[in-house]
Amino acid sequence: MYCLNCGKKNDIDALFCENCGARLIIPASSAQPTPASAVSSAAQSTSSTAASGAPSASTSISAAPTAPGTRSAQHARQNAQPRSTSKLSWVILIVVLAVALGGGYYWLEHQRQSNSTATTTAKSSSRTATSEKAESSSSSKASASTATQTALWSTTKSSELASFMSSWQDTMNQSYEGTYDGQSVTIGELNLPSDIKNNQYQDKITVNGDTVKLKWTTAADTDAKYQVVAAATDPNASSGVITYLYVFHNGSPDVLVSQDSATATTFNFTSSQNTDLQDGFAKIANAD
Repeated sequence: MYCLNCGKKNDIDALFCENCGARLIIPASSAQPTPASAVSSAAQSTSSTAASGAPSASTSISAAPTAPGTRSAQHARQNAQPRSTSKLSWVILIVVLAVALGGGYYWLEHQRQSNSTATTTAKSSSRTATSEKAESSSSSKASASTATQTALWSTTKSSELASFMSSWQDTMNQSYEGTYDGQSVTIGELNLPSDIKNNQYQDKITVNGDTVKLKWTTAADTDAKYQVVAAATDPNASSGVITYLYVFHNGSPDVLVSQDSATATTFNFTSSQNTDLQDGFAKIANAD
């Protein structure tokens, strides 16, 4: 017997398909034939009725029904039936697999793009940080280079200036007190080097009539326009008070002089015209 659901062949007396579990429908051909005795009795009754010529109720009894078609024909009809349920299951399975594969590919592609973007961002950030660090380092080096120059002055040169001034003042018949001897220079309200060191000179000193920025230094290794390394004064001068500032103006040695009186509130300095003084200071300043 063949299952109408899946087409599996089963035992003739099976009630359920051993393959899919569907209930088996017994075909008409498997019905029990009419017993031979019944057929024989029916035939005898018919013969008696025919011989007597009288109608009888038994004449209404028909012969046993003819068996339907053969088993092979039944099998052919069963196999010809559509297997819609089985086909639908396969279609559903294929659709599910297609969706799963498509979703998996999309997820993997998304992850790849995300990782690629993250890697690119990380590399870009790293390059930016490296570039900023390099720029910062270059800027720091440039600032350090600008702020700290080669020293143009030293304690040795300061001692040489003291010796020079001691000799030069004798030729000038003058007497100077200087910071190169470890002394402070005071003229009226101006005190050196403290006023310059403490930035209290702005209203007291001008150069060529202009307010300038001065920096007191013992090494002359800064980028200041006027670096002052020493000061001296002759308070006993006959014409005003002679005051000298020994400076590096834009890196070049120069001696500035003021002859304002001690009562002045502002002392104006100009470049000294005394060539011996200028040459003596320049020789010391430019020595190795």
